[in-house]
Amino acid sequence: MKDLALVVDVGTQRMKVSLISPKGEILKKEAGEYDPPYVSLQPGWAEKDPDDYWKMFLSLAKRVLEGFEKRVGAVAVTTQRDSLVFLDENANALRPVILWLDHRLASFDLKLNPFERLIYTLAGKWRTIMNVYRQAKLNWVRQNQPQIWKKTHKIVQLSGYFIAKMTGRFVDSVASQIGHIPFDYKRRRWCTKRDIKYKLFYIPEEKLPELVEPGTVIGKLKREVADELGIDAFMVAAGSDKGCETLGLCVLADDEASLSLSTTATVQTTTRKYFETLPHLPPYPGMVEGTYNPEVEIFRGFWLVRWFRDEFAHLEKELSRKRSIEAEKLLDELLHKAEPGSLGLITQPFWTPGLDNPEARGAIVGFSSFHRREHVYRSIIEGLFYALRDGMERMERRGKISFRAVKVAGGGSGSDEVVKIAASVLNLPVYRDRRGEAASIGAAAAAFKGIGIYKDIASAAKEMCDLEGPFEPDPKDANLYEELYKRVYKKLYSRLQKLYKNLQKIYKGAGS
Repeated sequence: MKDLALVVDVGTQRMKVSLISPKGEILKKEAGEYDPPYVSLQPGWAEKDPDDYWKMFLSLAKRVLEGFEKRVGAVAVTTQRDSLVFLDENANALRPVILWLDHRLASFDLKLNPFERLIYTLAGKWRTIMNVYRQAKLNWVRQNQPQIWKKTHKIVQLSGYFIAKMTGRFVDSVASQIGHIPFDYKRRRWCTKRDIKYKLFYIPEEKLPELVEPGTVIGKLKREVADELGIDAFMVAAGSDKGCETLGLCVLADDEASLSLSTTATVQTTTRKYFETLPHLPPYPGMVEGTYNPEVEIFRGFWLVRWFRDEFAHLEKELSRKRSIEAEKLLDELLHKAEPGSLGLITQPFWTPGLDNPEARGAIVGFSSFHRREHVYRSIIEGLFYALRDGMERMERRGKISFRAVKVAGGGSGSDEVVKIAASVLNLPVYRDRRGEAASIGAAAAAFKGIGIYKDIASAAKEMCDLEGPFEPDPKDANLYEELYKRVYKKLYSRLQKLYKNLQKIYKGAGS
């Protein structure tokens, strides 16, 4: 009986390949860290050979499939977002993938007529148009590598790359089309010539892949891939890592928030109403047809845990080697040592600027002689949840919605202490993905819909998700966090913004 799904989760720092049952049980899982996660040929660049991902997938998948080959009916892939691959007609990559955290900028050579420029200037959108155009890596490739652009048959997301390698078809899910691309988020299709994004992110129509809804069967695996893996299965369209995570947490309505405590920390919800949480930032296509995932991102979110570990937790790193325990687990002891509120130490976690604050930098304020390492670490965790709370409040205002609960996934959610801090800072009950693989569960839900085990993706998610909790707010801590958030954190950015701009001028954007 073909009742299992093979799911590939291609993250920024590691890959996971899982074998999942229709009840959401993870029967086997293998993971591997990329070494290195990316290459920087110049400061701020981040590239990786996509074939490295493919080779790791084959290695991990073979170990996962051993003994289960005949039961696999579907394969689905979920990947990091805004990471484009330039392919030739045979699905071979023509250059390394430029990852989402790459900071190179294209030249501004956009051709608009005087009337269009006047309209966008009067609407206050000209600066936004310049920024997003320059941030689009496809514009950089077109300008700086015209020979690659000319040879390119299709420009796809990493998900499209895997689908092409597995099936030979240039097809991808609408729920994976997130990034600086000519995609109409409201209508879930490629832009028409009337849309400004058609000009901002111009790709000739023939270079774009075909789009399908999540849960659509794309086709059988190519014979050579099927033979190498030892399976006879269908490829099914899924979605981006964050969208799959939101589905895997069973956040199917706009009274719940999905928090991803990963390299990029995000807050999402699921709604049938189209609204922009931040001006000019569309909600992303949801995994359930007709839905959207409004989102706020904290770039370099729980990456800050790794940053703190590498820069200030040398003792924990040494102990982790001796005890064969992850250093991040030992950092929980620092959270125990520090009081809620970190004795007035407040972190603004913008180590990488956001879309609505391009000049921002990170800040830690309130230092005094009695502060120790543990206060700095707890302040970082608290600061991330202050920032996520700010995003949730924006989402509530813009969408005229109200959250009654929060569900969390991602690496940071593995810590009980982190989840307890989240509950008190957000002052809401928090539920956690028990299996720790919400993105893979979401992708598997799409896979099982595709091969007919469930009638639709929402039904699959309800049956497959497994949450624990709630973690309730501590009333005393919640009151303290309320004061710190409203009286200090919310005022930090406006007070520091001018200084950030001065730093940007002094360093001419270096490191920002």
